[in-house]
Amino acid sequence: MAIQNPKSKIQNRAAHLLALVGLAALMAGCEGLPQSAPAESAFPSPVAFVTAAPLPEATATPTPEPTVEPTLPPPTVAPKRSPIDSTAAIGLWSSRITSTQTFTGVVDLVQGPVGFDLRNTNLALVTLTGRQVYYGYAELAAQVAEEHPDWLLYDKNRKMALAPNGAPLLNIRNEEIRQQLADDARRLVYDQGYDGIVLEGVGAGLIRSATPPVYTGTTAFTEQQRRDAVEGLLRSIRAALLDKLIIVGGYAWEDGVAFNARVSEAQELASLADGVHITQFLRAPYSGTLEFKSEANWKRDVDYLASISRDGRIVLLTTAFDATDVAADTLRQWLNYSVASYLMGKNGPRTYFQFDPAGSLEFAADPVLSAPIGAPLEAYTKLDNDVYRRVFANGIVLVNPTSKAQEIELGGEYRTLSGDVVQKVTMSANTGLILLKP
Repeated sequence: MAIQNPKSKIQNRAAHLLALVGLAALMAGCEGLPQSAPAESAFPSPVAFVTAAPLPEATATPTPEPTVEPTLPPPTVAPKRSPIDSTAAIGLWSSRITSTQTFTGVVDLVQGPVGFDLRNTNLALVTLTGRQVYYGYAELAAQVAEEHPDWLLYDKNRKMALAPNGAPLLNIRNEEIRQQLADDARRLVYDQGYDGIVLEGVGAGLIRSATPPVYTGTTAFTEQQRRDAVEGLLRSIRAALLDKLIIVGGYAWEDGVAFNARVSEAQELASLADGVHITQFLRAPYSGTLEFKSEANWKRDVDYLASISRDGRIVLLTTAFDATDVAADTLRQWLNYSVASYLMGKNGPRTYFQFDPAGSLEFAADPVLSAPIGAPLEAYTKLDNDVYRRVFANGIVLVNPTSKAQEIELGGEYRTLSGDVVQKVTMSANTGLILLKP
């Protein structure tokens, strides 16, 4: 079909309007002439005559032509795929599963490609990828330092600041670096089909205490510059992953001590993401296997969990070990202690725990991780003997974070996970216990 020239369309419309004006004038001039009688209809209408509406007058400005492309509604963000509610159960996640053949437990979130295989048996599973965001350019360090020195961080001696693996620390105050990290995150998530990403080491290079990196050759980062740098990075990645989950780790989120040093800042920056990863819940991975936090620092970790999880934010916790030669009974103590401590502070419906003994999945299907304790009924309380207690729908949880053994009268009968019915228990130092109603 031939497309008419827009100019000729306007000319035709103008001619049509002039013809209408002329017709109106002609009819006005004929008002005095005698009128012929109307022809009689064979089927008379109930209405004898219908008076025609007045003809429209020509407007000074012609009606605009319709646009070639219709205006589209603004794009909408697809809902994020969120993990299932963990209120009445011990929520679990893992960043260590590499094969479905070596894993026999149940998890709600998995970091790594094996999650796509596990989804065959768990349709609700959330798949995550991971990315360190504080170092890079390990093989191109010299070239980057020469061509783009403002992409990297330097120590007080003007030497390139390095991560433990030897890669240069990135200066996330630089907009180009932030955009590259955002582009990397977008490719990792969308190209491979993940539901979200765990960002590890957010801001880690900016708060080293021993040799603090500097932005220029002589000027150290200020607190405000550090905060602005982390916020700028998170905003860049958020813009690249609008409909995907973002979990942030490191910085002020790694444990209760770090969080307490920057409470309002950590809460505000976490609002740019969908959740946080508490990477050092109860212990640093490299600390001694029998090195427990003081009661005060244990309480900071538990209270931090209670605070950060209460608004429904996704919270991932990891109690991890670097050592591979930890005694079996020590690992068992840590497992019970950390699960009970997790339950002591869990407030939100989307909190998920990982016990990681140097990457081993030995305890992945342990009964303590599937204990049917139910939902919490109240906040924890501290008993007179310094043991902490929390009541759940199906039982109670006890934690002794002190360095002394304690005996507890339960005030009734409860059943241990091994099936024993007890009315009182003796808890060794730094232990946790889940007791069910008989």
